Amino acid sequence: MALQIGRAFQDGIDEFLSERGAVFAGAFIALGLANGVIWASLSQGLLDMFLETLPPSAQANQAAMSSNTALALDIPVAVAAVSALALFIASEALNIVTIRAFASDANDPIPDNVGRRLGKTVAIGIAAGILTGIAVVVGLVFIIIPGLVLALLFFFVRQEIALNDSGVIESISNSISLVTDNLLATFVIAVVLAVLGLVLGGAFGFLPISLPPMVLTTVSTILSGVVGVFSIAVTTVAYLQATESDHETESIGGL
Repeated sequence: MALQIGRAFQDGIDEFLSERGAVFAGAFIALGLANGVIWASLSQGLLDMFLETLPPSAQANQAAMSSNTALALDIPVAVAAVSALALFIASEALNIVTIRAFASDANDPIPDNVGRRLGKTVAIGIAAGILTGIAVVVGLVFIIIPGLVLALLFFFVRQEIALNDSGVIESISNSISLVTDNLLATFVIAVVLAVLGLVLGGAFGFLPISLPPMVLTTVSTILSGVVGVFSIAVTTVAYLQATESDHETESIGGL
């Protein structure tokens, strides 16, 4: 069975609206808010350090500039930097666990096997994310279209790592193969998810009322967390369909 767009979204919505979806939406929102606080604090600390190197006459706007960083706490830069690194690793781990949970047939919101080989898998996920991220950015900088094409070809990399225990190169290669075999369906799913993220992520910026920066940042973080979990659910369901179709093709070819 080929990758079906309607089924991918329907099954993804079902997973998202389940108890499992609620649990992981809460986890993503909590992690997103923690990231917002830590990165705002780190930015504020670095800004303060930079301003301290300027002549006294150039520091007059320090208070005004500092007040523009929502959610920032007064913590040491070193603490904020270490916390940011820890949250980065935790974010990758949460993505892996979420993918495995949505792919599981178990009834429990968090199945028992989602943590298998988690340390190694997270390390591979980070390495693959850095490699594919650099490739996409380079493609976007020089010629926009190749960057978008690469982003599409890497669509299933994280699912490959989480569910197939693939290495960095293998996950990239398998993702490219799955996408090219289901190009149109994958393209439509990727575009819909991207548009959904952009619309919901920037919706509050176009409201006719003025909201405090902290409120805007908090609401945006919550929406991003919800959309992120929904995107993982849909992408994981699509990946399972694509791999099922691929295995069926191999079986037919071997007859």
